Amino acid sequence: MVFKIAEAILSFDSMTNQKLQKLCYFSYAWYLTFFGEKLFEEKFEAWENGPVCPELHKKYERYDRMLIPRVNRKLETIIDQKEIQEFLQAVYDAHGNLKEEELIHLACSEEPWIKALQRKNNEEPFTYMDDDIIHWNTKKVLRELNRENISVVYTISKQL
Repeated sequence: MVFKIAEAILSFDSMTNQKLQKLCYFSYAWYLTFFGEKLFEEKFEAWENGPVCPELHKKYERYDRMLIPRVNRKLETIIDQKEIQEFLQAVYDAHGNLKEEELIHLACSEEPWIKALQRKNNEEPFTYMDDDIIHWNTKKVLRELNRENISVVYTISKQL
């Protein structure tokens, strides 16, 4: 399924393997966080430049640093579930405008990558743990909600 998600993301634009990796990772991470289920079964590992799905990397490694061509198909012909189409569009809208370097920086500043890299340095398996992803993303959402809604929450609590 990761190949289908990658193809769907490539229907938005051409991009490097690194950028595709990060967009697939963010799609996986946010889907897992919001819906409580995996978008696909393949795992991500903590590589030097952030999360990488080895199977996906292997498929596109021939492009090296060159752009992987945009897929000349409509999203609806790649992914038939409307919910996933809309979700992938939302992830792309949020992250697709970022440069590869910005996506790498963003991914490498997050706890799931840091924890997986620590395991790698301890010669343990360095795959991302779903619980780490959910925990980190939930904290991010709650921080954002607190920033945006602190006055609303305060007003409501005063009325109670």
